Amino acid sequence: MKEAHFSLTYGTEAMLSLELAVGSPRKTYFEEANNDKNLRLSLDLIKERCEQSNIRQEAYKNVAERYYNQRVKEKAFNIGDYILRRNEASHAQPYGKLGPTWEGPYKVIEAHHNMAYTLEMMKGRQIPRTWNAMNLRKFHF
Repeated sequence: MKEAHFSLTYGTEAMLSLELAVGSPRKTYFEEANNDKNLRLSLDLIKERCEQSNIRQEAYKNVAERYYNQRVKEKAFNIGDYILRRNEASHAQPYGKLGPTWEGPYKVIEAHHNMAYTLEMMKGRQIPRTWNAMNLRKFHF
């Protein structure tokens, strides 16, 4: 059973104002004597309901992570490869609907362990920071 945030916080279901005005089975069959007993029972079970909710949340996160990781393609470049850099990440030129998507070519001069690369321009000047492989693509002459 899926739990509402209100239920997990306060240990009971919220009642809508419409239910109070029009009437509902919860209001019709409400008994003051049983209410205290039911509230105590709900409070006793709240930790279990929270744990079950956390387990469902973790299971959902694991499924989403597996789904994402199946579709991610790792890009690896070698030193000396010519690549293009995503203009949206570098802001070298104004980008937008009619702006260029890629810029370059650049040459890879150093590869780091975290899929980051140091680049240099074709004239030999090094680009000041490293670039993640997600913002790069191989350039084919």
